[in-house]
Order: sequence, then C-alpha cells, then structure tokens
Amino acid sequence: MNEVINAILTRVSVRQFTDQRIEDEKLKLIADCAKAAPTGKNRQARKFTVVHNREKIQELAQAIAKVHNRNDYRIYGCDAILLISFAEDDRYGQCDSSCAIENTYLAAESLGLGAVWINQLRDKCNEPEIRNILDSFHIPHNHVICGFVALGYPAEKPVIKERTEPVEFIY
Repeated sequence: MNEVINAILTRVSVRQFTDQRIEDEKLKLIADCAKAAPTGKNRQARKFTVVHNREKIQELAQAIAKVHNRNDYRIYGCDAILLISFAEDDRYGQCDSSCAIENTYLAAESLGLGAVWINQLRDKCNEPEIRNILDSFHIPHNHVICGFVALGYPAEKPVIKERTEPVEFIY
C-alpha cells in the first residue's frame, strides 16, 4: 500500500507518551509539514509555535485545568506541542488550522511519533490564566487557537477503530 495512504488509514490518537525526548530535526520536519497544509486563498496567515519544554507545557496544562475545572489535566505528559494560531477575525483560520493539524498527525505517524489533537483552548484563549501563558509563547493578542497537537514517543498503540460514517456515491 502507498505510504501516505497507509499513514492516513493507520494513524491513531495517542494519549500516553514515554519520557523520550523528540529530536529537534523531527520537530522541525513536523512544523514544515504543518506549514505545507493548504490555506484559503493561499494567504498563509497562521502562526506556528512549537513548545519543546515539558515545564512550560505543564504551565499551560495547569492554566487549562483551572479554566475547565479539571484538577488532573496534564496534556497527556507529552514532550512537545505544536500550537497553530490565527487572527480571531480570520474567517478561514479554523479550516486552515485543521488542515495543518492533519498534516502534523500524518508527519508524526510517519516519524514513529504519537500525536493527539487538543481542543480545550478554542474558546478560552482570552481567559487571563491562559492568555498569560500564550503571551509567554509570543502568541499575538488578537490570535486564537482552535486546536493544537500534543506530540511524543507513544507509550501505547491504540487499536484502530472502525470508521462508521456513511459514504454515498452518486453517479
């Protein structure tokens, strides 16, 4: 089977990671793949931020936990995160970011890494606890994040679940 199709069909969301550090070259390649995702009218208006510091990731996790009233939230103990932000008035931003997240998933899978989409920031970017962390990550004040990706070496390989959405062909 074609490598790209295989990655698409075998990719799973990983929610348990080892302590192994991701190599910088792999993170750069993942970011390059995310940036290669299409954007509406080829505007390329997203901002990509890679955080490769577990302490800073846990600061964000604590802020998310506080805002969502979840004491146990740790962003799955990942080694790195890739945040994709866009101007809050960007009508294409959410779709453009979603395409980039999919590319991130596929790149991670092809490099032997695990990934999971995190969506807890979507409507919470301007909560003071979270905005303080985003400021420290140099995310512009007018930017929002519809989702970001937690990355690491997988400590698990979840079973691929059958996809049951209907597909109808009209000829």
